[in-house]
Amino acid sequence: MEDFSAISAFVRVVEAKSFASAAAQLGMTPSGVSRAVSRLEEHLGARLLFRSTRALRLTDDGASFYARCKEILTDLNEATEALGYANRKPKGKLRVGMSVSVGRAAIIPQLSDFERRYPDIRLELMMCDYPYDLNEEGVDCAIRMGELEDSSLIARKIGYFRNVLLASPEYLQKHGSPTTIDDLKNHRCINYVYPNGRPRQWQFETPTGRVDVDVDAHMLINDGESVIQAAVAGLGIIQAPHVLAACMLDFGKLEPIMTDTVSTGKSVWIVYPQKKHLSARVQAFIEWARELFERPFESVCQVAPGPIVESFMPKKEKPATRTQ
Repeated sequence: MEDFSAISAFVRVVEAKSFASAAAQLGMTPSGVSRAVSRLEEHLGARLLFRSTRALRLTDDGASFYARCKEILTDLNEATEALGYANRKPKGKLRVGMSVSVGRAAIIPQLSDFERRYPDIRLELMMCDYPYDLNEEGVDCAIRMGELEDSSLIARKIGYFRNVLLASPEYLQKHGSPTTIDDLKNHRCINYVYPNGRPRQWQFETPTGRVDVDVDAHMLINDGESVIQAAVAGLGIIQAPHVLAACMLDFGKLEPIMTDTVSTGKSVWIVYPQKKHLSARVQAFIEWARELFERPFESVCQVAPGPIVESFMPKKEKPATRTQ
């Protein structure tokens, strides 16, 4: 069988759309690249490219062969990276997806540690709150919460976002603090509403197990950060993942209440497309993220610049941080 150099030359020609450009990338002469592709065609007994003075075009056989070769070369590169992962630092571009709130509150505040460990990885964060296909968007891996719908992805659980009741000191001073779940009926509650119009159920851990409660909220908001801002403004009680409200807790803008009912919350997952071999870059991020979410939540809650912090931080006050 033809060696991989000819296959690599063919793939590079297709992607560069010319023999000259491919030759420059491969450190070869255009005639050398052309001969390599011709030898490959002769060996396969099939024409892969239509050549003209103006452009190159794949034949039907060429298009099918290119797709398979591209996949094989990608697998080979990832297998090589995985084999050498323990002996060298991962490097190259890594594209990671996550929701905006998770990125701001949980990931970005800790990225200095990731960059210290892996200085040769160029991290690109895709932060958005709508569903998307990892393969179509070119995302290597993503952090997702709750139940997973896409069964075509590989998923690894890395932790939980525990839910805690929160209110501003001003609200608690004026209305008092609830001590039982039933007490919430006598308080003004603010809740998150999903895009389908369904309000989020609140979860509580009790001596008899977890209880899911449909809260009669006086205010519904379809943005998680705005729910937290509404609580800071003294408009009512919220239930939110502890890590997402960490900044406001650090600044004393919110206080936890009924801490004996804090629930485990949604699972946190790393998901990635099915591949025979994971690149060293993805392995590095998975290991780092698992360590991050396995730490006590208090050590994860750092202050990250963003709309919530900037809106309520005193002008001359510096953000407080927790000791690792």
